[in-house]
Amino acid sequence: MKWLNEQGSLLKDFLAGGFRRTLWFCALGLLLTVLLGVGIGLLVPEQAAQTMNSFMEQIEQSGVITSDGQMSVFALLMNNWRAMLVSAAYGFLPFLFLPLISLLTSGCLLGMLAALFMAQGTSLLAYLAGILPHGIFEIPALVFSIACGVYLCRNMCRMVTNHPGKAPLLAVLEDLLRVMVMIVAPLTVAAAFVECYVTPVIMALFL
Repeated sequence: MKWLNEQGSLLKDFLAGGFRRTLWFCALGLLLTVLLGVGIGLLVPEQAAQTMNSFMEQIEQSGVITSDGQMSVFALLMNNWRAMLVSAAYGFLPFLFLPLISLLTSGCLLGMLAALFMAQGTSLLAYLAGILPHGIFEIPALVFSIACGVYLCRNMCRMVTNHPGKAPLLAVLEDLLRVMVMIVAPLTVAAAFVECYVTPVIMALFL
């Protein structure tokens, strides 16, 4: 228990430091990319529909959907956890800021889906019913994981250029591991269960 309290205190200090700005930057970036996705969906609905169809095909091929048409909690959890780990791990490559690609992709998909609902005359309440129940867990987890990647990439850039603001890589990885284990992991688990068992029930009320 003492060790866990120490880890929690270290996590709190890290979140209150420089990571906080990166986190808010990623949260704002996700919001802007959602708006971008809505614009794309309204201006080029055919392209948006094609993109969403391709995304759904990827979901089906990932094994998340079982043979009886139901979602597998375990497969969904592993798929989401793998995606968030990759988003964070992209940060090892300096200068490219590849985690932002995950942010752009996720935000645009959310926005284009909303645009498709509007184009079909479907209530946005149905869209929110399909996104928010698990999204209140999954979206923060996504933002945290991408922020980890951006923070790591920024520090890798400083290490390569020998910037005075660089931090020891091991210390950075320890801080980011706490974020992934103590924040992202629990949120992802909650999101998987809610998406499989709660979201379909709520969404059915609006369709």
